[in-house]
Amino acid sequence: MMDELTAARTGTESFLCALLDLFNPHLGAHGRRLAELIVALAPQFDVRDAGLADMRNAALYHDIGMLGIERRKLFTPYAELDETDRELIRLHGEFGAAQLRMLPWLKGAADAVASHHEHWDGSGFPAGLRGDAIPLGARLLAVCDAYDEMLHKPADAPQHFTPDEAIDHLLEQRRRRFDPVVVETFVTMIEALSRGGPAPTPSEIAVSVGQLSAGNVLARDLLTTEGMVLLARGTPLRDAHIVRLRALRDARVVAEPLYIAP
Repeated sequence: MMDELTAARTGTESFLCALLDLFNPHLGAHGRRLAELIVALAPQFDVRDAGLADMRNAALYHDIGMLGIERRKLFTPYAELDETDRELIRLHGEFGAAQLRMLPWLKGAADAVASHHEHWDGSGFPAGLRGDAIPLGARLLAVCDAYDEMLHKPADAPQHFTPDEAIDHLLEQRRRRFDPVVVETFVTMIEALSRGGPAPTPSEIAVSVGQLSAGNVLARDLLTTEGMVLLARGTPLRDAHIVRLRALRDARVVAEPLYIAP
């Protein structure tokens, strides 16, 4: 039954990502990149285990509400749209959240999706939330979303950005569009990753399955790529665990990096 449930969840994720890709290849790839950023950033705000799986899902599907908007409208400059079309675009987060709430394992991502265009100063949409009234997941998603969008503009976009320019934009928009603490944490993380290092908290070490040794203790729940818990935080690893994890990694079932106690 567990294998069947895992297969169903994996298939659902692949299906939804494929729909986004068919509708607009930019949206599918954008969601997958955001999922990687969120998995690195969220634990620094003590978002772990099921909460981290929810955040990954929010990143993957944050723009799924765009499927309810006429495709050609998404390729029309915003200034040229009429007010009805602009309102539909402003509501895409709520549309997407409503769809995610229909599946039990995705409904935990809905609030972040609904609010990922809210701004720290209250100027965002759809509800004009301000500051800490914006769900934490949405504040994290907003920063990752803006950063990735700036780095992956279409070839015919009027302006393109370097990573440094994207970082400068985030810093400039602290306390306006973005939670300043989230921005500062994100920038520190990106700088660490650019140097080739992981971005773990001080109480844990990020490793691959191939780096595990018998006696390592998990500092976080060990998840599948679909967000299901394979081994609980605090589990001391034995040789048998590691052999099994290597097989699962080769089958692309285990989410890496893993986190162990130092």
